[in-house]
Amino acid sequence: MSWEFEALFDREPGGSASLLDGEWGTDGFWRDIPTRIRVGSMGYRTRTIKAGPRLEVEIYPLFGREDVGRARAAKQNVTPEAVQRLNEERSRRRLVQLADANFGEQDIHLTLTYRQAPKYEQAQRDVKNFLRTVKRKREQRGMSPLKYIYTIEGDDDGTRERIHVHMLMSGGIDREELEQIWARGYANADRLQPNENGLEAIARYITKQQKNRRKWCRSRNLKQPKQRTSDSKVSNARVRRLAMDFPNEAKEIMEKLYPGYTHVKTTLRYSDAVDGAYIRCVMRKQPGRGPGR
Repeated sequence: MSWEFEALFDREPGGSASLLDGEWGTDGFWRDIPTRIRVGSMGYRTRTIKAGPRLEVEIYPLFGREDVGRARAAKQNVTPEAVQRLNEERSRRRLVQLADANFGEQDIHLTLTYRQAPKYEQAQRDVKNFLRTVKRKREQRGMSPLKYIYTIEGDDDGTRERIHVHMLMSGGIDREELEQIWARGYANADRLQPNENGLEAIARYITKQQKNRRKWCRSRNLKQPKQRTSDSKVSNARVRRLAMDFPNEAKEIMEKLYPGYTHVKTTLRYSDAVDGAYIRCVMRKQPGRGPGR
């Protein structure tokens, strides 16, 4: 479950000084006293999401009764557009986690296009028929069940781009054979190439989608990311260190807290409505290391 007050934390270090309490240094970061005020004196909860070699860490404040009341009142002023953007970003993060938990270098990114652009509903039927054929071939050859994530992009009338399909799927069947199964136009299959961000780039790419349509579809047999929470993993003092010297402290602190993982990136956000900081960190398991803590 997503934290209910995440939408309030929409200010980043280096933003407009008029929107925040305190003075800014020439490097764009808060100075000592204002940072202490904004971080607050509350405790912080840590949620870790493990998805294959990917580890995401979210750190957010635990509010007292008075702060909760103020936060809920401020939440009423969050615009519907802001809520929609947050929900879309959560959906993208969810897809990235599923991709890293289930796919790797042995798997495939498949792009399917049409000779003659169909209606969106016809494209849905075509993709389901394609997947049914692939599943049957895998079963006949004694292969593991098919895993997939796909999205159908484009417009019925082709005003922006013609309808096409992006898909992440299990490897094992020859790429040329997969291309032949799709007999409705051009098909291209490429091996996935995870980098330090895992499959984040390709996962975010395939979530481009039209309004009012489902962002992506997936098989039911995908391995689910594992979540854990702790109210003692990261202290207020460590959060303050992160806030006061954000670019330099993040790597040292996070790699110490999670041995066996390499720091990839960290984002830090504040709120105009309540005290506290919201931190999200992405880490990646070091090759050859055990599962880590």
